[in-house]
Amino acid sequence: MGSIPQVPRPTDFGRYLEIASWIVIALCALQILMFSFGRDQGIYAMVASGVVKGQMPYRDLWDFKPPGIFVIFSLAELLFGKVMWGVRILEVAGLIGMVFAFRRFTFYVFGETRAGTLAGALAALMHAQLEFWHTAQPETFGGFLTAAALVLTVKDDLSRRRIYNWIGVGALFGCAFLLKPPLGGGALVCAAYLARREWLHGATRLESLKPIWIAGASSLLPILLVAAWFWAKGAWGSLAWTLFEFTPGYTALSWEGRSAPPMLWWGFTQCFFRYSALAPAGIFAALLMRPVHSREREGVLLLLGVIAMHLTGIAMQGKFFPYHYAATFPLLALIAGVGFLKLWRLCLTGGTGGILAFASFVYLFATMQTATTDVPGSFWDRSAKRMQALYTGEWLKSPRQLDEELYYVADYNLFADEQVADAVAKQSDGKQWVLVWGFEPVIYWLAERQPATKYIYNVAQRSSWDRERARKDMLREIHQTPPSVIVVQRNDVFPMVTGDTLDSRRSLNETFPELKSILDERFESVERIEDFEIYVLKKPEPRPDSSDVLR
Repeated sequence: MGSIPQVPRPTDFGRYLEIASWIVIALCALQILMFSFGRDQGIYAMVASGVVKGQMPYRDLWDFKPPGIFVIFSLAELLFGKVMWGVRILEVAGLIGMVFAFRRFTFYVFGETRAGTLAGALAALMHAQLEFWHTAQPETFGGFLTAAALVLTVKDDLSRRRIYNWIGVGALFGCAFLLKPPLGGGALVCAAYLARREWLHGATRLESLKPIWIAGASSLLPILLVAAWFWAKGAWGSLAWTLFEFTPGYTALSWEGRSAPPMLWWGFTQCFFRYSALAPAGIFAALLMRPVHSREREGVLLLLGVIAMHLTGIAMQGKFFPYHYAATFPLLALIAGVGFLKLWRLCLTGGTGGILAFASFVYLFATMQTATTDVPGSFWDRSAKRMQALYTGEWLKSPRQLDEELYYVADYNLFADEQVADAVAKQSDGKQWVLVWGFEPVIYWLAERQPATKYIYNVAQRSSWDRERARKDMLREIHQTPPSVIVVQRNDVFPMVTGDTLDSRRSLNETFPELKSILDERFESVERIEDFEIYVLKKPEPRPDSSDVLR
């Protein structure tokens, strides 16, 4: 007699679902490892290289992002050298760590680790879909810190050792603040959650406030340490001007003719519906279907509270770039993961047909809307090209070919930057200074040349609100360290950043006569590559020979 085929049990199907989730996470991680630099990543890497050599952000190498991101890129260079994939390893490590944090969070709050794995797969997919331009950003790493803080917040621990959890929550959000200040607002929500739990377990009103002031005090620790670092290095004044004077003017550009309610609504709709169809579908399922655990409601409310803090900060900034949501998308995925687990269990009751229905649902919504914007081609096509390049070995043999095919957005073109960097390296030596008048500091990084000024890109000189100080600083510095090569960029127009519609070339010609006279009198054009014109010092005219003069 033939053997009777065994019918897979529901637990087996659940194991298959978890395996599929980990495959998605692994494939997304592989995509992220192959991402090259965008413009922002080039800025962070350039500042970080200076930090590794003992220089200070803002004072020696200027950008107006908070200091935390430079620490992360510096760590990547220290660990892996001056390579683009170094920070991607840290990014992938943080992503995988976040998946395990999700599993622990869902175990505490929803009684099921599998929901955390599903959430991790969705978070990894959304993050990879942000592509090279919107990943490895401050919000990226702030999201990882937030996930860890949430685990400590909901951890089942009523012993005296729980004070260490409170300290950890505060310290993690303090570090997140150093990456993006609004991300530190999650500490308020988590501290309130902890205080409420103390109250429910019999603490007095005064005792229930202990988590708030302990988490608050510990959140200040990393902030004060970084402030002390800048103070000791004599760079506090540069930090203060950049973050407390220049940056508010940059933020104010987005508020001209706008008010808070529409900004908040726009941020909410973009976050929940613009970048994924899977996330809102899973969230609706989580909220509408019957709770699976007694703590589910409080867990969802905690997540929504932190999301509200994030969206408030995004609306205050007013730019609504996709990467601004990078710390918030994982929290949406965490709620959606619970919803997908509920749908999975419902579909299992329908047998094979139910499983096929679940798979079809996920496929349909995954392809319906993705977080990929701006870049040419769909996320799926771009991923296929990367996998083909990896399989054939082209990614290792000729990485610039993939840069040429994939890594350009609007006026940014990494392949052109690499060509310009080669030309700059040929026209100068390692002891000479270079000036890039544009928005491409990665050229310095690629050419391994020192900038003639701390302003590694020219937004401060082109800004419509505070450019006079920056221009005086720049002119003083290039007189002290005169460049031997100047690169001038065209077509880099950023009204939301500079406040006008001039590119670098027009800004130089029409509004900055001091620098233009230096360029015209001392330099000559030798080469043009894409949007960049390269100038070198004019050769001195030979003096006439005395015998020629006599004749």
